[in-house]
Amino acid sequence: MNEALWKNQERLRIALIIFGVTLLSLGLQGCQQQQLPDGNNGAITAGSGISTSTPSPNTVNMPSAFADETTGNAPQDSYQPVWESWPPPSIDPATPIPPPLKGLLLSDEVLIWVLLGSDTEPPFLGRTPAIHLLFIHPRFSRASLVSIPGDLYVYIPGFTMQRLNTAYSLGGMETLRKTLAYNFGVNPSRFVLAHPGDFQWLVDDVGTIDVTVFYPIPHACGGIRAGLINMDGALALCYASFREGMDEIDRMHRQQQLLRIVFRKLTRDGNLIQLPVLFTSYEGWVITDFSLLELMGNIPLALRLADPDRIGYYMIGWDEISLWDVPDHSQAQVFLPDRDGVKQVLQNAIDAIMTPKPFTNLVQTLEAQLTAAYHNTASAIPTPTPTPSPPTAETPPGDTPTPPFTETPTGEPPSPPTPTLPGYP
Repeated sequence: MNEALWKNQERLRIALIIFGVTLLSLGLQGCQQQQLPDGNNGAITAGSGISTSTPSPNTVNMPSAFADETTGNAPQDSYQPVWESWPPPSIDPATPIPPPLKGLLLSDEVLIWVLLGSDTEPPFLGRTPAIHLLFIHPRFSRASLVSIPGDLYVYIPGFTMQRLNTAYSLGGMETLRKTLAYNFGVNPSRFVLAHPGDFQWLVDDVGTIDVTVFYPIPHACGGIRAGLINMDGALALCYASFREGMDEIDRMHRQQQLLRIVFRKLTRDGNLIQLPVLFTSYEGWVITDFSLLELMGNIPLALRLADPDRIGYYMIGWDEISLWDVPDHSQAQVFLPDRDGVKQVLQNAIDAIMTPKPFTNLVQTLEAQLTAAYHNTASAIPTPTPTPSPPTAETPPGDTPTPPFTETPTGEPPSPPTPTLPGYP
């Protein structure tokens, strides 16, 4: 009986050892799959944007928009391996992390700026529901503006899959630049971030603007009818920020419309002469890495871009996105990008500025208006001019000249001297 008991214990011990070795091997395999790709193992094939890494075995239901580009099937994990040298996610994403977007044909001559609109006043960091990429070809004086939905679900390097409009609030401009580089293949060299009050003040400072409203908004902004509407800063801000449900595309159309109107008003009638005053007024409110000297140097470029049809307007719209419910208790909805469609929109915007185009006579008119405004401003500032005293002639002693005597008629006081107006001789 003791011998039989000993044999049973020995069999149990062997089974436990085998079971432990099996668990250990599975654990080591899982650790290896989450390591960074080394050398050619898991590297991204040049020009393909496809990783050959084996995903980890965690299983969730993934949307088809993030289907594995190698097999064409939805990946079976919720935690993708880290792509190249990008920072890994800090928490498990709700969707697999797609590879970085690559392959845009972009000339070194093209400048890339990003225009941002925050939903929060300083000093607080809020979301940026307005995101516009600006591609500029200075030599050809052409530009393209690409509007991106703030609720686009993208990878924020070092954080997780999240809405694009949270990137700035999570890590400032550095994180937003990395997010744009990862998901759109572009890294802006300059940025401007305006808060709600900044935009309102700008419209008021340039005067009211006339906006053609194509679709009425009866239940917001105090009610806006269709037609030509004269808007002050407060109404223009409401018109630009209002959104009906998830209709982000209509809001981007309105934002592009207002950007076009404000830019046109700034470049007409010599209004750019106010640029130093505006820059000083908004300093400390508008956040930017532009200097006043750099902005002043770009005034000739701005006047040329004000020529008709030199700025193209694009957006990542309904053809490039799909609505998706985040799989958690929040019941939140976001936009998933069609990566091929997004890349095509960006490439179209870039290609449009790579061809030179002749100017119209409007550019000369705008330059003349600005020159006249400059001369008017310069002449309005009084400049003290020293008046040289006439040389004093030497008079011989005893020959002091006597001023002639002018007889005044009786009863009439002498005429007072005529005053000389300032600035006149």
